[in-house]
Amino acid sequence: MLGARLEDRFRDALGPRASPAREPEIRFAAAFARMLARILPPGPVHDGSRSAMSGAIAARTGLGPDDVALLLALALRPEARTSITEDDLRAFGSRFGRAEEEALRAAVREELDLARFAEQYGSAEALLLLDALFRVCAVDGAIDRAETGRLTRAAVELNIDPQLVGVLFRKHDARHRAGELTFELAAGERFVLGRSPTVDLHLPDPQIADRHAEITRTSEGWRVSDLGSGRPTLLNGSMVRAAPFGPNDQLRLGSYALAWDGPTLVARPPAGFSALSVRHLSRRIGATSLLDDVSFTVFTGEVIAVVGPSGSGKTTLLNAITGVAPADSGDVIYDGASFHSQLQRDPSLVGTVPQDDVVHPELTVEESLRFSARLRMPYAPEAELAREVERVLDELDVRHIRHARIGDAVRRGISGGQRKRVNVGQELLTASTRVLFLDEPTSGLDPNTSQEMVSLVRQLADGGRIVFLVTHDVSPSILAQVDHLLVLARGGRVAWFGPPGDACTWFDVRSPDQIFSRLSTEDPTTWAQRYRDGQAFRKFVRTREHLLGLDGIEAAPSRPVAVRPFAGLRHYGTLTRRTLWVKLRDRGGLGVLLAQAPILGIAMWLVFPAPQVSSLFMLALSSLWFGASASVRELIAERPIWRRDARGGIGPLPYLAAKLTVLGALVTLQCSALAWMNWWLLDMADYGFAAWQMAGVASATGLTGVTLGLALSAAFQSSEAAVGMLPLLLIPQITFGGLIVRVRDMGPAAEWISRCMVVRYSFDALIRTGETLSRPGNYGLERERLSISGFLYDLGLRKTASVSDMGLGMPTLLLALAGFSALFLVTSLGLVARSRRAGG
Repeated sequence: MLGARLEDRFRDALGPRASPAREPEIRFAAAFARMLARILPPGPVHDGSRSAMSGAIAARTGLGPDDVALLLALALRPEARTSITEDDLRAFGSRFGRAEEEALRAAVREELDLARFAEQYGSAEALLLLDALFRVCAVDGAIDRAETGRLTRAAVELNIDPQLVGVLFRKHDARHRAGELTFELAAGERFVLGRSPTVDLHLPDPQIADRHAEITRTSEGWRVSDLGSGRPTLLNGSMVRAAPFGPNDQLRLGSYALAWDGPTLVARPPAGFSALSVRHLSRRIGATSLLDDVSFTVFTGEVIAVVGPSGSGKTTLLNAITGVAPADSGDVIYDGASFHSQLQRDPSLVGTVPQDDVVHPELTVEESLRFSARLRMPYAPEAELAREVERVLDELDVRHIRHARIGDAVRRGISGGQRKRVNVGQELLTASTRVLFLDEPTSGLDPNTSQEMVSLVRQLADGGRIVFLVTHDVSPSILAQVDHLLVLARGGRVAWFGPPGDACTWFDVRSPDQIFSRLSTEDPTTWAQRYRDGQAFRKFVRTREHLLGLDGIEAAPSRPVAVRPFAGLRHYGTLTRRTLWVKLRDRGGLGVLLAQAPILGIAMWLVFPAPQVSSLFMLALSSLWFGASASVRELIAERPIWRRDARGGIGPLPYLAAKLTVLGALVTLQCSALAWMNWWLLDMADYGFAAWQMAGVASATGLTGVTLGLALSAAFQSSEAAVGMLPLLLIPQITFGGLIVRVRDMGPAAEWISRCMVVRYSFDALIRTGETLSRPGNYGLERERLSISGFLYDLGLRKTASVSDMGLGMPTLLLALAGFSALFLVTSLGLVARSRRAGG
């Protein structure tokens, strides 16, 4: 046939040079040249097209210049460029008979076409052939409408991923490289915009529907209308169904921004694209497979829905991609370099939005975004921070609620959908965020709000990001916004990666929600192997790797991490202000906190007629309780927020230091107030007590309590467990503190335990802030005053009655309290750091 004739003629023309060893080379070269010739329209061949074809043949075949020229001359002959159509076959049969027609049909079926070329030579050669076809058609610097149609059909026949077709348009069409496409609309009343080559204004972007929108000339000017494709049509950042489209407006379709320049419509394509490639990720725990040879590549502007049954490895995969829990083997490459190395240098590349809301309900929308912006950009001037906050407010369409309190399920605030948008906004405060992970963003939302949320996700991707959407909602309205569906079977095995529309055919189901039940009908290994052996894997995985040149290469190392001086101090300042603001906004909690000291002070005044050892013990115990109760829930309540901040590069030390500063200040106020009330109401000045010393010891005890509470809060996952543990630590303080049972009366083990009690040292120090104490007289006599030295000896806080032996001095006692605080704080740091590694 025609292809065979070209191969035979080329072999004959080579003569002695056509040795049997060169047979595969000759066969491939003839096939490649014929495929290139088929893209050309009938008639004379442009010199530029000849030159492009010659270069492509030389690059792919390795033939010498003379052999290339010979093959090109044969391929461009009219008979070699002619394809036999159905009409030709019928005409041939009417003249030579039915038998001859069937013989010719059989020969035509065996003739190599684009589809058979891809099947015979593989996805890599198919992609390279399409690249050469684009080069041949773009000899004038631009690809016209007819050429666009031929190239689009060629891509379909070669089974090339539509996203790669858009990349090739940007690569070869000079208008895309120049940064704008222009459409003259002086004549005509109605123009359809879309990805199909048959529309009036062709925009080669897979994020744009085949027929996306239309603009119509009216008596009042132009008007844009959405054609109901499911993909958003944005006018000045807002979704529209139909609206006037004037000279000061900007229309957004996919990644293209369109605006008027007089009578000319100018479409600005994206400046470029980035690619995230996951290659052969595997992870096991013992004999259990969590990820099994997961490979795929995604491009800027794509939304990938990650679905699968419980235990299929969705979270494990996302943690492996972001480096929270790296895989045992495999690579994650972003723009040719190790993605994990890039994240060490710039954590803002990735944004992760968990299923639960990760915001402070006490703050307003703008306050929450501003604090997050300051943490992510500690060195940025205020004007830049304000611009970033304004950008996010506009991008998420929440400007109208900027001053509204966020709230939560208990405290009324903004709606659930708006709260989800604010969660997303936390991750978009740096323009460098290029990869976004969203875990069940539609969970708990009504259908209408869910649709709005996924439309927002679509817009975020069209704005130049890669978006991963972990979801169980595979309804048509959701999947209409998705470019690729990543289906994971149990054990982290890829059962499908490709367009959602093709997934139903692949799984032989009527609707996407039936995919989950279909997965259970066969072994996960079978699904994974079937997909790797199928055409979809070659089309949507292998061809992307070939385009990026990832075959057989290692990820290039990223630049070393740049250390910014004093970033921790700046983070500490921002975190302190945020914590203080949150506490001040929680008026109910703050009111209870501030009321504790006065109420307890009055109660002690009613119980104790004069200062005595019991009142001082109560002051020490109350101070420890103030601190521990104020902080025991703090880290548990904010653990998701802390993990989000940690992904942005916030260290555990600034975070805990901010908590200690704010909570310590509040507890110091409580403890000082209680100490002063005791000093005043019990007339302790008359007993030689110094109020400022009492307040100092009580405050030091309260700070120790704060660090104890933080350690408990870091150790437990639930507030109930942490609060339940608190009495188990405070009751022994009473038992072994030296009041109920004197230290001198304790056995060796009990005395050793008493040395580990914070209250013992605080109690001892408080006694030393005065000169005398009272106690009831014997036989009902009036209360008597005694020197504190006697009480210290009686309690066992000094070993002998010698005047020279006063036991531990005040500096030693305060140093002991500081030691406890340091121990609890270091424990908290270790637990928080471990939590960061465990939860990301």
